[in-house]
Amino acid sequence: MAVDAQERAALAEAVRDAASAGPREFLDDHGRPERDGRLWKVLTEQMGLGALLVPEAQGGAGAGVTELAVVVENLARTLAVVPGLSSIGIAGSLLRLVGTGPAMELLSQLGEDGRTATVCWSDPASTTPGPSAGARREQGNEKISVSGTFEFVLDGMHADVLLVPVVLGGDVAVVAVDADAPGLTRTAAVGLDLTRGMATVEFDGAPASLLGVGVPLGAAADLALVLIAAEQVGIAQHCHEAAVAWAKDRVQFDRPIGQFQAIKHQLVDLLMAVELGRSSLDVAVVAADAYLDERSEVTARDLSVAASMAQARCGDAAMFVADASLHILGGIGFTWEHDAHLYLRRAKVLEVLFGTPAEHRSRFAGFLLQAAVR
Repeated sequence: MAVDAQERAALAEAVRDAASAGPREFLDDHGRPERDGRLWKVLTEQMGLGALLVPEAQGGAGAGVTELAVVVENLARTLAVVPGLSSIGIAGSLLRLVGTGPAMELLSQLGEDGRTATVCWSDPASTTPGPSAGARREQGNEKISVSGTFEFVLDGMHADVLLVPVVLGGDVAVVAVDADAPGLTRTAAVGLDLTRGMATVEFDGAPASLLGVGVPLGAAADLALVLIAAEQVGIAQHCHEAAVAWAKDRVQFDRPIGQFQAIKHQLVDLLMAVELGRSSLDVAVVAADAYLDERSEVTARDLSVAASMAQARCGDAAMFVADASLHILGGIGFTWEHDAHLYLRRAKVLEVLFGTPAEHRSRFAGFLLQAAVR
């Protein structure tokens, strides 16, 4: 389904309107937020966003990563306490990439009756996470069991299904484990980001169902990077808008502080960072959709290059704008009651998820060197 710019703008506005309440009532002081169930129901059951990546022939929206990035970005602008990135985004794109019957069936079920999924990555701090869980077949290859420990699993406490990349018979495979499966233990982790829960997940011979074999896990990680970049752009955009609004309203020496040259220059610098990040994201979502449409060595390499470029640029932008806007807000920005610190916390966590901007600049340079020697 082709979606034009006007339809994407309408989608962005609809998501922002639905998530306009903000995260405050779902937070506690210990970094263990509760899901906004009302908002999640609106997003999935009423707006049908859980089926964005499901092809139209299978009853879905037939959209791509471009539209998915719009949703993720605008949920991040209000720090909505829903598993948009983890379930609709990263888990959904992995299931689309697996592409088998069981995977597409599970993808179609995301959002139905509040059903969510998340991915247990081996090393979420690495630019190239790989499978690390142990998996084995039992009883004539009909049953699969999984063992291993995963830390920093996004929304891991509330997910109904956990997707686990494993090595099975020498091939990279993806299996699904139900949250109530025996041998599965989940422990809530106290995180810097108070608006998104994380968990440590342990599998001890937990029964799993096979979704697909021969999965290009590198491409799946690159798709996750693109969606993380979308969140970072959403954070940067909101923080810049908040700083501009405050500069217009805050009066010092009988003048709005936005009239002072120092503040003007800062706001322009922040705007440049936001727009450069958005430009990198635009390139990355096009590369992601091109890969999903035609999987080849060329499109996979283009996706990797664009994903690292976006992560480097957007990661820097989110941290720079979130930090600088907090200082423009002044004393009020440093209070617990203001949301500025919540955006800075989210930006910092995303900065190190799947590799830091510095690591992705190095990865990007590596791709350029490989192309130069060919």
